Amino acid sequence: MKQLNKEEQQILRLIPKGSTSPRPLQDLMKLTGFSSRKVRSIVNELIVKHRIPIGAKYSKPNGYYIITNENERDHALVPLVSQYGELFKRAQVIANADLQRF
Repeated sequence: MKQLNKEEQQILRLIPKGSTSPRPLQDLMKLTGFSSRKVRSIVNELIVKHRIPIGAKYSKPNGYYIITNENERDHALVPLVSQYGELFKRAQVIANADLQRF
């Protein structure tokens, strides 16, 4: 794993282990002073670059959490797989669009 920079360390320290008390995006923004875009970007880097299993809960209580078991992993994957499917459909429509029609 590559070394975490200070911003990544800051965000990671604020994300709790387990899905019972996830940390909402708004809390992370308030605690760090970062914009929502920056927080989401840092979380993405933690997941993709550093391979840290961070999930997101969209129902109450919502927020980010460190995945600690298979059940949490499964719940974290459901919205990602759904989003992937929707983005793939959108990409197909754009790729196949009749550009002369509009």
